[in-house]
Amino acid sequence: MDKPFIFMIIVGILLLTVSIKPTIQVCKKTNRFAWSLLLILIVLFIFGYCWVLYYFTFYGSEPFVTTSVSFILVGGGTFVYLVVRLSLKSILELERSAQHQQFLAEHDSLTNLPKRKKFFNVLNENIEYNQPFILFLIDLNNFKRVNDTYGNNFGDLLLCAFSKTLSQHLSEIAKLYRIGGDEFALLLNSTTQDKYDLCIQLINKAVQKPFLIYEQTIRVKLRIGVSYYPKHSMQTNELFKQADLALHEAKKTQQQIVIYFKDLSIRADNLFDMSLLIKQALKNEEFELYLQPIFSSNLNEIHGAEALIRWPQSDGSFISPEVFIKTAEQMGLILNISKWVVLETINHLKSLKALGFIGAIHVNLSTRDLESQDFYELIEQLISVDPTLSDSIIFEITEGAMMTNIEAARTMMYKLNDRGFEFSVDDFGTGFSSLSLLRELPINQIKIDRSFIKDMLTQPADYAIVESTLFLASRLNCKVVAEGIENKALRNTLTEMKCDYLQGYYYSKPIKINDFILKYLNEEIGGVV
Repeated sequence: MDKPFIFMIIVGILLLTVSIKPTIQVCKKTNRFAWSLLLILIVLFIFGYCWVLYYFTFYGSEPFVTTSVSFILVGGGTFVYLVVRLSLKSILELERSAQHQQFLAEHDSLTNLPKRKKFFNVLNENIEYNQPFILFLIDLNNFKRVNDTYGNNFGDLLLCAFSKTLSQHLSEIAKLYRIGGDEFALLLNSTTQDKYDLCIQLINKAVQKPFLIYEQTIRVKLRIGVSYYPKHSMQTNELFKQADLALHEAKKTQQQIVIYFKDLSIRADNLFDMSLLIKQALKNEEFELYLQPIFSSNLNEIHGAEALIRWPQSDGSFISPEVFIKTAEQMGLILNISKWVVLETINHLKSLKALGFIGAIHVNLSTRDLESQDFYELIEQLISVDPTLSDSIIFEITEGAMMTNIEAARTMMYKLNDRGFEFSVDDFGTGFSSLSLLRELPINQIKIDRSFIKDMLTQPADYAIVESTLFLASRLNCKVVAEGIENKALRNTLTEMKCDYLQGYYYSKPIKINDFILKYLNEEIGGVV
């Protein structure tokens, strides 16, 4: 080109022209007036550049002037282009960063599933637009035991594998969310029976094959709670609560799936009301401690007693321990009750010892107690005041309580055993892990469950179980208490079988502390029955 200024001005025009599109993008993203003004200026600059090009081409000017102006114009076009492109790049990077941060805020870092906050946002949107849906709350059965057995990293990999497989199977009909821990939520945007059946079919298909983690095959069983919108409720929190109640019912009854029904809410309300009464009873000291004596079979005299909590009412009736203990466990109040029993037992031990009682009081512990560092610290504090306390208290734990969280049970039992406390397995034989418990845990005593004792004289199978338990205990150097002794024939038979200790209504029902003192400690310890 013989006139280089023409080429330079055209380059400037092109640079301004290609700056228009990114400037429009910046305007839309920032919504700032300054960028809109710049867009107008760019368009005006293009017209100005075209006029200068026309003037120089047809009218000419001094070479120095045309060259200088051409350099200025191409430099201006370059400057505008760079400013716009770099600004757009920065804005896009900030936008991507914000989107990434939002993704992290809304998605679980382990499974990459949307998490609780996103789930509730979607739930609210569906309700706002009146979109019928089915809510599934899904829980991995016994996941805690997997974590305790194989470790947290193993558990995390299992959650990843499970969530990935389930998402793949359900991607076309439903959306999966991780609510927390091993609990997931599934939203199915339909309430037809066909879609529900298909969803359940796909869920079962997803867990049909075992998962392979670190060369270990793990089969996953699910518990599922279900609620419908708008059939069950039209409120977000209520729908979630209903599905959660259904999930708890599925766990409790060992069913795979429970669809919400009204009685679940009634039960939950009753549970809440009972928990308030329990709190009030603890505050107002309404509970009473009863003792049921445990007799030495060969000497036929008191060896110890089991501490049992009772809740008397103003009309003379009692609320059954089966009712309020179960409620306390479900509502997280059992630790408060256990602490009360321990403190009340220690308080009465002083007067019992003063009257000559030399046995030990059996105190029942729950799963929550075994998991509680707070409970252990209480025992430590009590031992620091009275180092002989471990000689006066035996902790009773049911087989089921130990197996609920075996690692926590093992840790707590060994810590308390190191402090001198002994342990008795209550309801021995009613589960499936009795023998492994005797091997793994510091157990000094076995209590044979009353279900084996009551019919042992007429049922050969029960007799054989009792006989085998006594033999096993003697070989393991464990003492044995037989519960449910209700007649003389049972007492005589178990005495002949060399069962160490006997407990039951034949000797005494649970009685108040004062009645216990009057009946067994009034004269001298060891009254014959």
